[in-house]
Amino acid sequence: MSKFRRRELLWRAQKSMQAPLATASIWNNSMEYDFIYDRNTQQFSIKLAAEHEVLGRFLLDEFGQLAETYLPLLQQLSALKPQQSMQYQGREFLLEVDSGTVTLKHNSLFNQSAGRQSEQQRQLAEDNLQLDDHGMITECGLEDLLKLLSEWQQFLAE
Repeated sequence: MSKFRRRELLWRAQKSMQAPLATASIWNNSMEYDFIYDRNTQQFSIKLAAEHEVLGRFLLDEFGQLAETYLPLLQQLSALKPQQSMQYQGREFLLEVDSGTVTLKHNSLFNQSAGRQSEQQRQLAEDNLQLDDHGMITECGLEDLLKLLSEWQQFLAE
């Protein structure tokens, strides 16, 4: 029995029980994530490893909890050829794909990298401080993101 089939059976068994939470745990080569549905609040959430948790926040904030809202991004990413690049500008984040590498950055970091420093950033630099970018940037492979998006969309649809 494949790993995906075992996860699917586990998810269906949990979904049929009356437990308040239904989860599906998924592992691939470089990402580990849990999809969670809370029956009490009727809310979906994604739990990712610390280095990728900003990705879960981006997906839920940008696309919400309806499976069909993810389809345009999934189609656009799937259509990319290995050396192609693209950008998706969201409300708070910029998703960039370049040669199979996905970078997700909060817009405030994008402005920093463009060489435009705010007065606050200049003051922090003078005081030998810097803004903490933890939770504001992540990288992963395009194949990993496609797999995450596809499985998340399937989880939302069930």
